[in-house]
Amino acid sequence: MWGQGTFNRHILGTVGMACCENYELPAIIAAIALDQPETGTWSKERHAGQFDPAVDLKSGAWEVNKVTYKTADYMLCSAQDYQPGQPGYQQHIWQATLGPEAVVFVNHPACLSEEGVHRPGCWHGNVVLPRVAQWKDVLIAIHNLPEDDWLGFTHAYFPRYAFDQRVTLDGWAFARQGDGYIALTASTGLELIRRGQNAYRELRSYGRQTVWLCQMGRRAEDGSFEEFRQKVAAQPLTFAGLSVDYTSPRGDTIRFGWETPFYINDQAQDLHGFKHYDGPYAAADWPASVLAMGYGKQLVRLRMAD
Repeated sequence: MWGQGTFNRHILGTVGMACCENYELPAIIAAIALDQPETGTWSKERHAGQFDPAVDLKSGAWEVNKVTYKTADYMLCSAQDYQPGQPGYQQHIWQATLGPEAVVFVNHPACLSEEGVHRPGCWHGNVVLPRVAQWKDVLIAIHNLPEDDWLGFTHAYFPRYAFDQRVTLDGWAFARQGDGYIALTASTGLELIRRGQNAYRELRSYGRQTVWLCQMGRRAEDGSFEEFRQKVAAQPLTFAGLSVDYTSPRGDTIRFGWETPFYINDQAQDLHGFKHYDGPYAAADWPASVLAMGYGKQLVRLRMAD
C-alpha cells in the first residue's frame, strides 16, 4: 500500500480498498505514512460507542483512550487504563512492533488452545483486563488475576526467531530487530517455554498479581544492543505487589499501581479524556466537528458527518 515492505495476507481488505478504481489515495496520507522523523512521534486518540451484546457479551457504552509512540525502528501503542479488572473478550490492549513478525505483547490467557473459536483464547484477549499505562517508549501492564484462575499465569508473545538477536538475562528478555530494541520483564519472573507449540515464542510469568514492564530503545538513542542492555539493567526498578517504581534510560521517574495514578516525574498523567485525535499530523477536539491533518505545506480539513 505504501510502496515498501512485503505482502501481508492479513490486510487484504486494506489492499483491496487501495486498489479500488474509484479510490485515490490522498497524497498527504501517503506522506504521513512514509514519514520517518529522527525523533519519535507521540500521538493520542479517543473513541467511544455502544457494546454489541451479541458480539461483546455485554451492553452499554464504551470508551477507549489510546496512545502511540512511533520511531523509524519500532512502534509501541496501548489502550490506557481500559476497564482494568473487568472480564475481557478479544481486546488487544498493547503491542510493541519492531517488524512484520517481530511483535511482542502480553495477555491473560483463557486456555492453551490456539483455535480461533475461543474468545478470549490463548493469545487473543484477556480473561481479566489489565491496567495499562504508557509514557512514550515505556509501558507498564498490571495484571490482577482472580483467585480461581485455573491457569494462574500471564504470558508474553515473544517470537525469538523473528529477531536478529535475543538475550534472556537477570530477569529481563532483550531482543533486537534491525536498529530497534526491546526489553521486557515481569515482577513474578520469566520462564521461556522450550517445548510444545509455543516453544521459543512464549514467556510465562506465574502468579496472580504481576506487573509487566516494557522498555523500547534504538541505536540512534542507545548505542549498540549491548549498551542498551547494560543501560536498562542498571536502571532503578522496584516492584511491590501491584505497583512499580522505575527510572527510564531517558531519566524519567515513573510510578504506577493498580489503584494509584500514573506519575511521570511526580506529575500525575491523564489516562482518560483525550481529544479525538491529538498528534503531530492530526488534531480534532472531542466531540469532533472538524479533523485537521497537516504535513509539511499540505493541510486537509475533513468535516465530520452528523
